[in-house]
Amino acid sequence: MGTLIKLELRKILLKKSILITWAASLLLGMLLIHTGIVSDVYADVFFKSYGYTPIMGLIMFMILSGAYTIEYNSNMFELINTTKNGKKKLVKAKGIGAGIATSIVNISIIITIYLDGLRKVNFEGLDMPLKNLWYFKGINSNLNVFQMMVILIITVIIASFFFSQLGLFLSSISKSASVSFIFGGLIMGLPYILEPFLPSKLIIMTPLWGMMSSQLIKYQANTGIIVIQAVIFLAGCFILPKLTYAAFTKER
Repeated sequence: MGTLIKLELRKILLKKSILITWAASLLLGMLLIHTGIVSDVYADVFFKSYGYTPIMGLIMFMILSGAYTIEYNSNMFELINTTKNGKKKLVKAKGIGAGIATSIVNISIIITIYLDGLRKVNFEGLDMPLKNLWYFKGINSNLNVFQMMVILIITVIIASFFFSQLGLFLSSISKSASVSFIFGGLIMGLPYILEPFLPSKLIIMTPLWGMMSSQLIKYQANTGIIVIQAVIFLAGCFILPKLTYAAFTKER
């Protein structure tokens, strides 16, 4: 299993298109934060972290969209499905490998944005309360900048695994990589696009805001919303691989 996961990671992360897009996103991430007073810089860090999610989504679904369509187009799935436990191991390896790969990509982008901001304030003010930042104006939370950064990293990792399983499922039910890319992108991107037009109480329920947990704090999500977000992620990571397995092993 470990060997299969390593092979999936290499297959995913060493693609030329992924490497180029990933490198370009990191270079841009190093230039996003405006110079200013400490509170303004940290506010900009969280503002730009959320604003950068379309780029993160683009790379994620570039990674995920062709995961199973390659097997279908090469007819490898027929051979895999005849081997003892081959199909189970492959689905598990793809799920774990994709989750790790998307986590690495997304966290590297978030940390790059963090470091750009930290560099501009000489790593000072990490204990500053979020309520002192314009981006979180009016909140009641006692969280500080450092705590929010850590929480955001954790939720990005969890959501990366969720979106990975979603992307793999979409790939498993389609012979076209473009179909899974478009639908996966819409699921992640629509809440971002529609945010100005829909009430926050609707957008706050979406996996995108569960991923970018700074949005939950900004809009003061209650405990119930946070629990629902956790259930969505856990249920998705448990149910979607089963659906993927069923789709991949279906007679064609």
